[in-house]
Amino acid sequence: MNISKKRAFAGLLLLSLTFVAQVQATGSQASGGGTYFVKPGILSEFQLSESHVQCKIGHGVLDDGTVLQMWMFSTSIDSVSVNSAAQTVDITGTMISIVTLHFTDGTSAHLRETVPFLAHAEDNGRLGAGADFFSLTVDYTDTPNLDQFDLFGSPATFSGILETGNVTVR
Repeated sequence: MNISKKRAFAGLLLLSLTFVAQVQATGSQASGGGTYFVKPGILSEFQLSESHVQCKIGHGVLDDGTVLQMWMFSTSIDSVSVNSAAQTVDITGTMISIVTLHFTDGTSAHLRETVPFLAHAEDNGRLGAGADFFSLTVDYTDTPNLDQFDLFGSPATFSGILETGNVTVR
C-alpha cells in the first residue's frame, strides 16, 4: 500500500472512530444501586446497569417467623429501554432467583428457579432517600412442590422508593 493510500485509510479510520465515539457519547444511559423496603422490616439491595440486574434480601422474617434470604441475578438481557425525557429505564431478560428459607421448626428449604424479569427504575432528580424508585417483576412457575410461586405469587413485584443509593438516567 503506498503512502497516500495509507494516509487516506488512516484518515478514514480516524473519522470512523470519531463518529462511533460521538454516537456512543450521545446515547442514553442508565445505572443505579441502593436499598429499598419490599415490605416493612424487609430491606432489599439492588444494582442495575444496561448489562446486568441483581437484587437481594440478606435477611428477612416472614409473618410466620420463617427467615428468608433471597438473591436474584440476571443471566441474560433481552431489551433495554431508556427514556431520557421521563428519566426511566426498563430492562427485560432472564435471571436466576434463589431463596433460602429457615423455618421455625429448625428445617430449611433451598429454592432455585430461572425466571423472566422486568426491572424498572426512575431517576427522580435528587440523590438519597425518598426520591428514586426501583421495581423488579418476575414470573414464577407453580409446581406441586414448595416453590417461589407459593411464597410470592406470579407475577411477583418487589418494589419501593430508595432508602439509600441513586438511579441515574441520562
